[in-house]
Amino acid sequence: ANISVLMSVFNSQEYLAEAIESILNQTFRNFEFLIIDDGSTDRSPEIISQYNDSRIVLIKNERNLGLAASLNKGIALGKGKYIARMDADDIADPSRLANQFTFMEQNADVDLCGSWVQVIKDETEQIWAYPLLHDEIKAQLLFNSPFAHPTIFFRKETFLNKNLRYNELIKRAQDYELWSRIIQCCTVANIPQVLFMMNGPVGKEL
Repeated sequence: ANISVLMSVFNSQEYLAEAIESILNQTFRNFEFLIIDDGSTDRSPEIISQYNDSRIVLIKNERNLGLAASLNKGIALGKGKYIARMDADDIADPSRLANQFTFMEQNADVDLCGSWVQVIKDETEQIWAYPLLHDEIKAQLLFNSPFAHPTIFFRKETFLNKNLRYNELIKRAQDYELWSRIIQCCTVANIPQVLFMMNGPVGKEL
């Protein structure tokens, strides 16, 4: 597979079916979909098991390991050239993978890219436009996160070569901490297109 889509699920029954279907319905077809059930106790495992798609690889954690550990496990197991993050309560635009794959193939110097998002909260819709270029992203990192975490799309090889992982000792903002390390050794970008719909607050934890 060209892409490993990586989604960790913990008690996410409310939006889970929509999230899964938004990946299965991508215009870009050549991917594997790693779903890590991180010890869910709600209907999440039942919902996942309803999908009979050969691209789904289900990994069950015996107990709840937390998001950082689950994502590190998925990065290690992914067979794709690229890893695409996904959250269990968001919706990817049908062209998301195609757009990010094309962008990365055309920009060989970029190691990681995100995209803009539309936030659906209390029936109002906002577009969150993140900075596009490496230096702008680096500047914003001083104040707040310059990426929407579930939109992240990166070269697996870079992560392996530079030994980049989520820090499992940090309980909050693991993504922010990872970006602050990535910006030192990698080139990053955001695509100026809304490729994602997020339910609820954007500052939500990982």
